Amino acid sequence: MTYLTQAIVLRRDHLSDNDRRYVIYTSDFGKINAVVKGAKKTISKLNPHLDYFSVSNLMLAKGVSFERVASARLIHKFPTLQSNFYKSSSAFYFCEAVDALIKYSLSDEVVFGIITDFYSQLEKSQSKKEVLFALNKSSFNLLRRLGYQPIITAKNQNQLFSHFNDQIQEISEKEIKSFSFLSQILT
Repeated sequence: MTYLTQAIVLRRDHLSDNDRRYVIYTSDFGKINAVVKGAKKTISKLNPHLDYFSVSNLMLAKGVSFERVASARLIHKFPTLQSNFYKSSSAFYFCEAVDALIKYSLSDEVVFGIITDFYSQLEKSQSKKEVLFALNKSSFNLLRRLGYQPIITAKNQNQLFSHFNDQIQEISEKEIKSFSFLSQILT
């Protein structure tokens, strides 16, 4: 059985000599694991369509433990997220937070929209201050959508970023590894 959906790459890992495992967030099926056969080969046709910080149409085939990416087509790429250090670091942090907070196979189009809106806000941001504001706003929206009403006691954006990170780690019971690095470069 195959199906089509829009997807955003949250994380990718090595699976075997030539294959990769992707954790993706789809608009229709939520967070899923997907395998791309031959993804590490330089001639892979799917690699350009499964990049970080982009939205792609995917055809997925049901598998026993993983979905298999049968085809991919890039819909929208956010180019400055890959070329700007502060933006890409913030986007990686947000992907890590989404991955930690969201359970597999729980679909929510609003969460998909929060991720794409965050990418759009980052794309438009002109300063580190605007990047941090976009990250805090999207973190708040994500936590609120997931049913956690964040209580804001912070006096500035830097404190708010730390506060949201503490909440995300407490809820997910996972350390967000990119937090310390990002807090150093954005503050």
